[in-house]
Amino acid sequence: MPIEKIIEFILYISPGFLASELYHAFHPVRERSDFVQVSWSLIYGVCIYAVLLWLDGHILNGTLGSGSGVFPRGSFLISLFIAGILLGVILIAIHWLRFKLTAMYSSFRFLEPAPQSVWAYINKPIFKNWAVVFLNDGAVYLGWISNYTFNPNNENQDFLLKDARRVNEKLEVIYTIDCVYLNTRDVNRIEYVEGDTP
Repeated sequence: MPIEKIIEFILYISPGFLASELYHAFHPVRERSDFVQVSWSLIYGVCIYAVLLWLDGHILNGTLGSGSGVFPRGSFLISLFIAGILLGVILIAIHWLRFKLTAMYSSFRFLEPAPQSVWAYINKPIFKNWAVVFLNDGAVYLGWISNYTFNPNNENQDFLLKDARRVNEKLEVIYTIDCVYLNTRDVNRIEYVEGDTP
């Protein structure tokens, strides 16, 4: 394959790959196949490349140097890099806006992104419920999940229970704890209770 074609392919795919990875760093999904990852990177990258070529040819009068031979000028390469980051930020903002709109207005429910798992859905910021956590060893804790991990590629997830109480099966407080670190592999079930106080 000629070196020009390899360079062109890399120029197409790099900014799209950057945008895709930045977006998925904030909104994890299950590990994608190489084909899916390359396809989305190419789609994003071609869009970025086309927009920059148009801007450089019609508005910037060639300032970026997009048509300067096999090896584009440094200014065009930097523009590709910045455009990739910008597209990633835009994708993150759109995702965040969809969550906000659906949380504020029920008529926008159709815009809500599909949750990657029940775990990610129930721990969204719009839910402020208290959690009653029943562990496999019989221990029961009451508190609210302040932090949690969500890695779709892992079967078990870590979470932190704040303002916690160790309780018995009747939910009578045995003692209070500032926070408890837990992992879902040790959990039998979690019940969520509405209210400002447990």
